[in-house]
Amino acid sequence: MLNMRSLSFDHIHFTVKDLDEAIEFYRRLGFTRVERMEHGGESAQLKTPDGKLTVDLHRAKATYNPGYNHFAMAVDDLDRFVEELRGQDMAVDGVVYVQATRRRIATLRDPSGFLFQLVERENTST
Repeated sequence: MLNMRSLSFDHIHFTVKDLDEAIEFYRRLGFTRVERMEHGGESAQLKTPDGKLTVDLHRAKATYNPGYNHFAMAVDDLDRFVEELRGQDMAVDGVVYVQATRRRIATLRDPSGFLFQLVERENTST
């Protein structure tokens, strides 16, 4: 069993048909737009007023189906966490650094094939 104390919710990611329409929907629910960016195509990040939930929206390309893409959990030490998972014979892709989001990530899939992402945020306090 892994040390689950190092896990906390980071974000949920949706692929959407119309990015502007999706941004407006979440803003009407009280989310605030954090930033709009070109991360794998046109995308935006929004947060709840308390800052505890981030929703990543990514405009769907013609070959994508709009909907749920993945959810992500933040971990304190991504390298250690990935090593422990691999030690349990779990298939983990990564670790990679994503400049656009300033995060190191690793990905795996649950038994049904749903994408699960592990995230280590860049320390921005220094």
